[in-house]
Amino acid sequence: MRAIAAGLTDIGRERTHNEDRFILLPEFNVFVVADGMGGHQSGEVASRMAASTIAGFFRGGPRNGDVSDKLKSAVVDANAKIFARADDSRAHRGMGTTVVAAAYSPDTNKMHVVHAGDSRAYHLRGESFKQLTRDHSLLSDALLERPELTESDLAYLPRNVITRALGIAPTVDVDVTSCEVEPGDLFLLCSDGLHGLVDDPDITTILRDTGVLTEACAKLVEAANKNGGKDNITAVLVRIEEDDEPWSARSPRISKPPPSNGAG
Repeated sequence: MRAIAAGLTDIGRERTHNEDRFILLPEFNVFVVADGMGGHQSGEVASRMAASTIAGFFRGGPRNGDVSDKLKSAVVDANAKIFARADDSRAHRGMGTTVVAAAYSPDTNKMHVVHAGDSRAYHLRGESFKQLTRDHSLLSDALLERPELTESDLAYLPRNVITRALGIAPTVDVDVTSCEVEPGDLFLLCSDGLHGLVDDPDITTILRDTGVLTEACAKLVEAANKNGGKDNITAVLVRIEEDDEPWSARSPRISKPPPSNGAG
């Protein structure tokens, strides 16, 4: 089997610049979404560094070895570089970025996901739509420790406070998850500008009703903007296909990605 992908990022309706970034590395089956934070466009610097560092790690490193370990090492390396830049530059002091990165391993037939922050990964298979990541946020951490908290209890907590991200400390604790894949599986990587404005049922409907990945990304962005577009919006879709099926056989439904891509 193989992974095909498409991605799209949009400034939204209220921001003056885009601090999101995505990158597609189909030659390594690696896909990344980063959502930068920090004043004076420093967030844009952080998200760009995250994407470029992860890409450089795979392009310059050994091709063998456990894919999950390599992806985690790439993200940890990105954290170190972003923190060093922020520590050395007054203009970039305090910058950081969330990240969600996925790597498909044809050898083990698994998708591996590494993340820090509240950018998310989802998995769609048939009627099942699952969130693979847990937000590293004050709200999510509170629920993890005290699942009995009610909506009225949670109302007192700020909803936009991130508890983990790249660049805010010399080291970062990332979460790693893996799942076995089947032909037709669809994975969504996105920033909170999407999942914060479009609920899961609407996301699911768009993904199920739109066969072409580029069109599905555009519809997801359109839905977030229709619901206010309060933040930058980024969506990356990765679909698992059979190896022996030629591109021409699915050309009405699939757009083949370029060798690599990014925006932000």
